[in-house]
Amino acid sequence: MDQNNCLPSGEWNGFYLEGHRTGKGWMHLYLSFEDGIIRGEGTDYVGPWVATGSYDVDKKIANWVKQYVGKHQVEYRGKIVDQGIVGQWSINFISGEFHIWPISMGYLNELYLREDLEIPDYGQPLGTVPSLEVAFA
Repeated sequence: MDQNNCLPSGEWNGFYLEGHRTGKGWMHLYLSFEDGIIRGEGTDYVGPWVATGSYDVDKKIANWVKQYVGKHQVEYRGKIVDQGIVGQWSINFISGEFHIWPISMGYLNELYLREDLEIPDYGQPLGTVPSLEVAFA
């Protein structure tokens, strides 16, 4: 775990958005944050992967490369926020948004799953959930 406790090592959840797909690309991650180095592994609908990168809590940035086993790699450039890490992923000239968070923030799973399933939250119509840009600015 990093010295400021904002990036706990262990189990994380999250998703990424792709322009050619509707819904979220959910991912399950196991990440280690130590002395500015990110290491991890996980899986999503594409398959299993490993990750390596770096972070700086003072600058609130986290960057890593996700390498799919036997396949392509994806670059992640993120901002450390109270709700985890948000930012942009890219493969060559293709990119999209992502959001990951520690498993301890399980309420985010429910929030985003409700949105995916089109279940209004407390009677509020869909579309009232703030976008990533607004929620984590």
